[in-house]
Amino acid sequence: MSGKLFEFITTVFDVPPGVIASLYKRRWDIEKVFDELKNKLNESKAWATSPTAKEMQAHFLCLAHNLLELLTRRLAAEHQIRDEAGLRRQQKRLDQQKAAAAKKGRILSSLLTASLRPLQRSIKLIRWLRTHWFFSAPLAQFLPRLIRLYAVD
Repeated sequence: MSGKLFEFITTVFDVPPGVIASLYKRRWDIEKVFDELKNKLNESKAWATSPTAKEMQAHFLCLAHNLLELLTRRLAAEHQIRDEAGLRRQQKRLDQQKAAAAKKGRILSSLLTASLRPLQRSIKLIRWLRTHWFFSAPLAQFLPRLIRLYAVD
């Protein structure tokens, strides 16, 4: 453990503290998705005022997020294209946290080390996708440009 003391305010008393901490972490991951939708996909306000229209917009945003996730996974699995710079930054932060904990004679929680958290999609990927979305050509034709974009830190 890092040695930092955290207090969680909750009305749930029959759940172990580690579960509460994990739920807070998951909530933070959800907030990062909202941030991505708002700041990278420019979805900061409702398209209409009716409850039905707002619900439809929410469904479209979830669909857009999931399609971006599928594309990211497909690029990695089929074309070995990943946001290496983002992954390196993430690993560097984790290594720094491990070193700080080790310096204090502690270890990091498995909540932090078991799996790396999902990265936000890079603005490079989103801009690349916006640029090539309306071209009626195979995806493979546009991959070299994405590879070049990812090559620049």
